[in-house]
Amino acid sequence: MVGGNYFLGNQIGGLAQSTGRGGSGQGSAIFGRVIKIALDESTEIKDAQGNVLPIGTIIYRDITAEKETGVTEYPAQPLHTNVRQFPLLNEVVMIIQGPTSDIQSKVSTKDMYYSTVVNLWGSNHHNALPEPNTDISTILGKDVKELADINPMYPFPGDIIIEGRQGQSIRLSGNKSPENKLVDESNNAKPIIIISNGQLKTDNGIDYIVEDINKDPNSLYFLSDHKTDLIAANTKRDSYDTAPLTSNQYVGNQVVVNGGRLFFNAKEDSAFISAKESVGISAKTLNLDATNYFCVDSEKIYLGKAARTSINREPVVLGIQLEKWLDKLLTILNIISTTLPTVTATPAGAIPGLVELGKAIEQPIKELTTTTVLFKSKKVFTE
Repeated sequence: MVGGNYFLGNQIGGLAQSTGRGGSGQGSAIFGRVIKIALDESTEIKDAQGNVLPIGTIIYRDITAEKETGVTEYPAQPLHTNVRQFPLLNEVVMIIQGPTSDIQSKVSTKDMYYSTVVNLWGSNHHNALPEPNTDISTILGKDVKELADINPMYPFPGDIIIEGRQGQSIRLSGNKSPENKLVDESNNAKPIIIISNGQLKTDNGIDYIVEDINKDPNSLYFLSDHKTDLIAANTKRDSYDTAPLTSNQYVGNQVVVNGGRLFFNAKEDSAFISAKESVGISAKTLNLDATNYFCVDSEKIYLGKAARTSINREPVVLGIQLEKWLDKLLTILNIISTTLPTVTATPAGAIPGLVELGKAIEQPIKELTTTTVLFKSKKVFTE
């Protein structure tokens, strides 16, 4: 296999040589094999004057030269500043010659820059082309693990796709395709953004695949007029009169997040969820903790499904109002208990003390009877 790789490298090198080996003319490109890259301060790459070049600089060797010949090795810096792709060792990159920061004083001064990794094997994982007799354990670099099950993504018409080396991807899409299950005639050409961290497992890294919101480890879908196949982890919606459409039924403008665990944290201020219609939360348990206080406000608050749906819903009791009512009741009972022992009957059989007692407690009892409604909540109901 190594011999075959090297043969392919020679063919590419011949093409590079025909366009100007070594980048002798500005704008001409060569192809170089990466043999070293500075990714932090522990690895220094210097120019001919001994100046340390910035992080991201590589040392490359023309791919037509064999390692044993001791040919000159050259540094090259990243061509792009905002979007950068750092090559692995033994990958082949395109090298071009360009101006330096001294161009205003020394127009003839040139530096070498690398732009992109050559897609030798059609793999988003790596495209290394090692030289003959290269140590297999360090082909891609120290601590870089070669994975055999990182698959490329099917492109849809007009897609812009960014694919990471470990199965991450960002897709800007929207056009109809046989492989695009999100788009049909009704929403063709409407924008979609899919961000996926990890992909479904296959038995090879060759077959093309598409994102799967249920099988990919983590997904973020921005949809404009589409629905997903997401299977919700919990579908309990008993608190609703009419349950909302499920995650795989709703069609429209939506953002769908799916992952093994979701953790939202507002490290400096507050976190808010605001919705025009409703906010639905369902889980095996729902735990709400607050340090200072917990406040819930609504025109009506129902504790339990039956509290909302039953005609016999129970209002909760207002503690202070009940306490006042019970205090009055206890006062009346106290009057009765202290009066009864002193009551005596007249020779005619009358008991004037009871008559006086009855008159004394008549009005307070009427007040108790008419005020029971005061300790029933008009807002909070339970089952």
